[in-house]
Amino acid sequence: MSDPQDVGHGPPGAPWIVLTPSVDDRAWRMEISRAAAEAGTVMVDAADETNSPPDAVRVTNDAHIALAAGATRIIALIPEPATAPEAIGDLTGMATPDRERHASMLLSRAAALASRYSVVSAKDLAARPTALTVLGALRLVPPPSKVEVSRQPSITAAFDAYAVIGPGSDQPTVWAQDLFTYDQRSMQDAPGPAGVLDTTGRPRMMVSGPYLYLPPGNWRACLRFGVDAAAAKHQFRLDWGTRTACVSEYVVPGAPGRYELELDFIWSEVDVAEIRIILMEGSFSGTVLFEGITVRQIEMPS
Repeated sequence: MSDPQDVGHGPPGAPWIVLTPSVDDRAWRMEISRAAAEAGTVMVDAADETNSPPDAVRVTNDAHIALAAGATRIIALIPEPATAPEAIGDLTGMATPDRERHASMLLSRAAALASRYSVVSAKDLAARPTALTVLGALRLVPPPSKVEVSRQPSITAAFDAYAVIGPGSDQPTVWAQDLFTYDQRSMQDAPGPAGVLDTTGRPRMMVSGPYLYLPPGNWRACLRFGVDAAAAKHQFRLDWGTRTACVSEYVVPGAPGRYELELDFIWSEVDVAEIRIILMEGSFSGTVLFEGITVRQIEMPS
C-alpha cells in the first residue's frame, strides 16, 4: 500500500473489512464499530449478520467469505500477524500445529487481496499512522497494540513473512528446525536436538514441512544444512514448493561442512509451503544437520 493514511475505496457495493486474527482483534472491532457509527451506519460480524442494512460495514477474518459474498468494496487489515496463531487458538480451541496452519491460511488469503483491493499491512501499522480513511468514509484510529514478549519465539519469527505485503521485506523470515517434520527412524537412530539426522538405512524423505500457507508471489527459500564425511558422499534431492508442484535440486556435497542452497518457486495462489530433503540412495553411515530455512518474497522474473 502506497499511502496508509488514505487507502481509498472500491466500486459501489456493501463495504467489507477483512480483519485477520490477532491479539488486538477486540480493540480493532470496537474501533471499526465506532467509526461505522460516526459514518451513520453499523458494523456487523459477517458470520452473525441477519437483516443488516445494505450499507452496514461487514467484518470477517477470512477473505474468502467476502469474495464468496460477491463483495466489491473490500479492505484488509493485518495487525500483528505473529499473534494470529494464539488468537486462532483462543477462538477455535485448535492446538499446535493446526492453529499455525489455519492462521497462515487466513493471513495469506488477506495478503492475496492486494492484487485487486487495498491492504494495510503490519508494516504500515508499525509506522503508527494517526488515522486511516478506509472505504471512502470510515476514519479509523489504530488502537494501541497489546502485544507482549512471545513465549514461542520460533513461531513469532516464522510469521514475520506476513508483516509485509509483496517483495519489500528488509530481512528474510526464519523458519526454524522445530517447525518441520522429520523421519522418525533417523531421529531415533541419532537422538538429540531437532535437525540432527542419521542417514543409515534405505532411501527416504528425511525432512518435510512446515506446511504454512504463503500468498501468491515469487518466494525464495534458502536451505541450510550440514553433512559429515560419510553423508557428504550421498546424493540428496532438495525440493521447494507446494505439496503438488515444486522445484528440485540434486546435490552430492562431496566434502563435510555446512552448505546453503537457494531455490525460487512461484505461488500462483494461496497454498501451503513445503521443503523436502530426500536421501536418494541407501546408506551405511552418515549424519545430516538440518538448520532450518529462510524465506523471502522476491520480484517476479522478467
